Amino acid sequence: MAHTVTERPLYIAVQYFYYFLITNIHFMLANVLFLLAFVFVEMSVQNIILFYIALLPAGPSWAALYASMGKMIRERDLSPTKDFWKYYKNNFRIATKYWLIQWTIMTILIVDMYYASHYLAILSPVFLILLIFMLFLMLYAFPILTRFEVKLKNLFIVSIYAIFRYFKTTLFHISTLVSLAIIYYFAPGITVWFCMSVAAFFIMINMKKPFKLMEQELAQSERDEYEEN
Repeated sequence: MAHTVTERPLYIAVQYFYYFLITNIHFMLANVLFLLAFVFVEMSVQNIILFYIALLPAGPSWAALYASMGKMIRERDLSPTKDFWKYYKNNFRIATKYWLIQWTIMTILIVDMYYASHYLAILSPVFLILLIFMLFLMLYAFPILTRFEVKLKNLFIVSIYAIFRYFKTTLFHISTLVSLAIIYYFAPGITVWFCMSVAAFFIMINMKKPFKLMEQELAQSERDEYEEN
Protein backbone atom coordinates (compact mmCIF):
# COMPACT_ATOMS: atom_id res chain seq x y z
CA MET A 1 0.00 0.00 0.00
CA ALA A 2 1.37 3.39 -0.99
CA HIS A 3 2.09 5.84 1.79
CA THR A 4 0.33 9.17 1.87
CA VAL A 5 2.47 12.30 1.65
CA THR A 6 2.28 12.87 5.41
CA GLU A 7 3.54 9.34 6.11
CA ARG A 8 6.62 9.56 3.93
CA PRO A 9 10.01 9.77 5.74
CA LEU A 10 11.03 12.97 3.98
CA TYR A 11 7.83 14.76 5.02
CA ILE A 12 8.21 13.56 8.62
CA ALA A 13 11.87 14.64 8.69
CA VAL A 14 11.01 18.12 7.39
CA GLN A 15 8.13 18.38 9.86
CA TYR A 16 10.35 17.48 12.80
CA PHE A 17 13.01 19.92 11.62
CA TYR A 18 10.32 22.62 11.58
CA TYR A 19 9.21 21.69 15.11
CA PHE A 20 12.79 21.82 16.41
CA LEU A 21 13.63 25.07 14.66
CA ILE A 22 10.52 27.06 15.63
CA THR A 23 10.55 25.82 19.22
CA ASN A 24 14.22 26.72 19.43
CA ILE A 25 13.53 30.22 18.11
CA HIS A 26 10.88 30.79 20.78
CA PHE A 27 13.27 29.46 23.43
CA MET A 28 15.87 31.97 22.26
CA LEU A 29 13.32 34.80 22.24
CA ALA A 30 12.36 33.94 25.81
CA ASN A 31 16.07 34.21 26.74
CA VAL A 32 16.97 37.19 24.58
CA LEU A 33 18.53 39.04 27.53
CA PHE A 34 21.01 36.23 28.18
CA LEU A 35 21.52 35.69 24.45
CA LEU A 36 22.63 39.31 24.05
CA ALA A 37 25.02 38.95 26.98
CA PHE A 38 26.28 35.65 25.51
CA VAL A 39 27.08 37.29 22.17
CA PHE A 40 28.44 40.69 23.26
CA VAL A 41 29.99 40.12 26.70
CA GLU A 42 32.97 37.92 27.50
CA MET A 43 31.86 34.88 29.45
CA SER A 44 34.06 35.05 32.52
CA VAL A 45 33.77 34.97 36.29
CA GLN A 46 34.44 38.71 36.34
CA ASN A 47 31.12 39.17 34.51
CA ILE A 48 29.23 36.55 36.52
CA ILE A 49 26.79 39.03 38.08
CA LEU A 50 25.71 40.22 34.64
CA PHE A 51 25.18 36.67 33.40
CA TYR A 52 23.42 35.72 36.64
CA ILE A 53 20.89 38.55 36.20
CA ALA A 54 20.51 37.90 32.46
CA LEU A 55 19.68 34.23 33.05
CA LEU A 56 17.32 34.70 36.00
CA PRO A 57 14.15 34.68 33.83
CA ALA A 58 15.14 31.42 32.07
CA GLY A 59 13.23 28.96 34.28
CA PRO A 60 9.84 29.00 32.50
CA SER A 61 11.50 28.79 29.09
CA TRP A 62 13.34 25.60 30.09
CA ALA A 63 10.06 24.13 31.32
CA ALA A 64 8.30 25.15 28.09
CA LEU A 65 11.08 23.62 25.99
CA TYR A 66 10.93 20.25 27.77
CA ALA A 67 7.12 20.23 27.82
CA SER A 68 6.97 20.96 24.08
CA MET A 69 9.40 18.18 23.28
CA GLY A 70 7.47 15.85 25.57
CA LYS A 71 4.26 16.52 23.67
CA MET A 72 6.04 15.96 20.36
CA ILE A 73 7.25 12.56 21.56
CA ARG A 74 3.86 11.49 22.94
CA GLU A 75 1.63 12.78 20.14
CA ARG A 76 4.10 13.08 17.24
CA ASP A 77 2.60 16.48 16.66
CA LEU A 78 3.26 19.99 17.90
CA SER A 79 2.08 23.56 17.42
CA PRO A 80 5.46 25.11 18.26
CA THR A 81 4.37 28.68 18.93
CA LYS A 82 1.07 27.94 20.65
CA ASP A 83 2.36 25.02 22.72
CA PHE A 84 5.63 26.66 23.80
CA TRP A 85 3.97 29.76 25.22
CA LYS A 86 1.11 27.74 26.72
CA TYR A 87 3.59 25.60 28.63
CA TYR A 88 5.60 28.72 29.48
CA LYS A 89 2.54 30.20 31.16
CA ASN A 90 1.34 26.98 32.80
CA ASN A 91 4.70 26.22 34.42
CA PHE A 92 5.76 29.79 35.11
CA ARG A 93 5.38 29.81 38.88
CA ILE A 94 7.00 26.51 39.86
CA ALA A 95 9.70 26.79 37.17
CA THR A 96 10.64 30.32 38.29
CA LYS A 97 10.89 29.30 41.95
CA TYR A 98 12.93 26.22 41.17
CA TRP A 99 15.25 28.00 38.73
CA LEU A 100 15.91 30.87 41.15
CA ILE A 101 17.27 28.40 43.70
CA GLN A 102 19.03 26.21 41.13
CA TRP A 103 20.75 29.03 39.26
CA THR A 104 21.76 30.83 42.46
CA ILE A 105 23.44 27.70 43.82
CA MET A 106 25.17 27.04 40.50
CA THR A 107 26.45 30.63 40.33
CA ILE A 108 27.85 30.42 43.85
CA LEU A 109 29.59 27.14 42.98
CA ILE A 110 31.11 28.67 39.84
CA VAL A 111 32.51 31.57 41.86
CA ASP A 112 33.74 29.23 44.63
CA MET A 113 35.43 26.98 42.08
CA TYR A 114 37.16 29.96 40.47
CA TYR A 115 38.58 31.33 43.72
CA ALA A 116 39.41 27.88 45.05
CA SER A 117 41.50 27.20 41.92
CA HIS A 118 43.57 30.31 42.77
CA TYR A 119 43.83 30.12 46.55
CA LEU A 120 42.85 26.60 47.70
CA ALA A 121 43.20 24.22 44.76
CA ILE A 122 42.30 21.14 46.79
CA LEU A 123 38.68 22.34 47.05
CA SER A 124 38.25 23.13 43.36
CA PRO A 125 37.33 19.52 42.36
CA VAL A 126 34.76 19.44 45.18
CA PHE A 127 32.97 22.50 43.83
CA LEU A 128 33.19 21.08 40.30
CA ILE A 129 31.55 17.81 41.40
CA LEU A 130 28.79 19.74 43.17
CA LEU A 131 28.24 21.87 40.06
CA ILE A 132 27.97 18.78 37.84
CA PHE A 133 25.55 17.25 40.33
CA MET A 134 23.37 20.37 40.13
CA LEU A 135 23.36 20.05 36.34
CA PHE A 136 22.16 16.45 36.65
CA LEU A 137 19.51 17.63 39.10
CA MET A 138 18.24 20.16 36.57
CA LEU A 139 18.02 17.52 33.83
CA TYR A 140 15.51 15.64 35.95
CA ALA A 141 13.73 18.52 37.70
CA PHE A 142 12.47 20.37 34.62
CA PRO A 143 11.06 17.28 32.87
CA ILE A 144 9.42 16.17 36.13
CA LEU A 145 7.73 19.51 36.83
CA THR A 146 6.28 19.50 33.31
CA ARG A 147 4.59 16.14 33.86
CA PHE A 148 3.57 16.13 37.52
CA GLU A 149 2.09 18.59 39.97
CA VAL A 150 4.80 18.71 42.60
CA LYS A 151 5.76 21.04 45.43
CA LEU A 152 9.15 22.73 45.29
CA LYS A 153 10.65 20.76 48.19
CA ASN A 154 9.44 17.47 46.74
CA LEU A 155 10.80 18.42 43.31
CA PHE A 156 14.34 18.57 44.72
CA ILE A 157 13.88 15.32 46.66
CA VAL A 158 12.43 13.40 43.70
CA SER A 159 15.11 14.74 41.34
CA ILE A 160 17.94 13.68 43.68
CA TYR A 161 16.30 10.27 44.07
CA ALA A 162 15.92 9.92 40.29
CA ILE A 163 19.62 10.56 39.61
CA PHE A 164 20.53 7.36 41.43
CA ARG A 165 17.31 5.37 40.94
CA TYR A 166 17.42 5.68 37.14
CA PHE A 167 21.18 5.48 36.73
CA LYS A 168 20.99 4.28 33.12
CA THR A 169 18.91 7.34 32.25
CA THR A 170 21.45 9.52 34.06
CA LEU A 171 24.19 8.08 31.84
CA PHE A 172 22.15 8.95 28.75
CA HIS A 173 21.72 12.47 30.12
CA ILE A 174 25.49 12.69 30.53
CA SER A 175 25.96 11.74 26.87
CA THR A 176 23.59 14.57 25.88
CA LEU A 177 25.56 17.08 27.96
CA VAL A 178 28.84 15.85 26.49
CA SER A 179 27.42 16.23 22.97
CA LEU A 180 26.43 19.84 23.71
CA ALA A 181 29.88 20.52 25.17
CA ILE A 182 31.55 19.14 22.03
CA ILE A 183 29.35 21.30 19.79
CA TYR A 184 30.13 24.37 21.92
CA TYR A 185 33.87 23.63 21.80
CA PHE A 186 34.25 22.93 18.08
CA ALA A 187 31.47 25.05 16.53
CA PRO A 188 30.86 28.81 16.78
CA GLY A 189 29.49 29.62 20.25
CA ILE A 190 26.02 30.64 19.04
CA THR A 191 25.56 27.26 17.32
CA VAL A 192 24.83 25.47 20.59
CA TRP A 193 21.71 27.61 21.05
CA PHE A 194 20.19 26.04 17.94
CA CYS A 195 20.69 22.57 19.44
CA MET A 196 18.71 23.11 22.64
CA SER A 197 15.41 21.72 21.34
CA VAL A 198 17.14 18.61 19.96
CA ALA A 199 18.94 18.06 23.28
CA ALA A 200 15.66 18.49 25.19
CA PHE A 201 14.03 16.02 22.78
CA PHE A 202 16.58 13.32 23.58
CA ILE A 203 16.38 14.03 27.30
CA MET A 204 12.61 13.60 27.21
CA ILE A 205 13.04 10.34 25.26
CA ASN A 206 15.43 9.19 28.00
CA MET A 207 12.74 10.06 30.56
CA LYS A 208 10.04 7.81 29.04
CA LYS A 209 10.78 4.83 31.30
CA PRO A 210 11.30 6.90 34.48
CA PHE A 211 8.02 8.74 33.81
CA LYS A 212 6.20 5.43 33.42
CA LEU A 213 7.64 4.09 36.67
CA MET A 214 6.89 7.36 38.48
CA GLU A 215 3.28 7.24 37.30
CA GLN A 216 2.96 3.67 38.56
CA GLU A 217 4.48 4.58 41.92
CA LEU A 218 2.21 7.63 42.19
CA ALA A 219 -0.86 5.54 41.37
CA GLN A 220 0.17 2.92 43.94
CA SER A 221 0.71 5.63 46.55
CA GLU A 222 -2.75 7.07 45.87
CA ARG A 223 -4.33 3.59 46.17
CA ASP A 224 -2.54 2.94 49.46
CA GLU A 225 -3.68 6.33 50.80
CA TYR A 226 -7.27 5.62 49.70
CA GLU A 227 -7.27 2.21 51.39
CA GLU A 228 -5.93 3.70 54.63
CA ASN A 229 -8.76 6.23 54.66
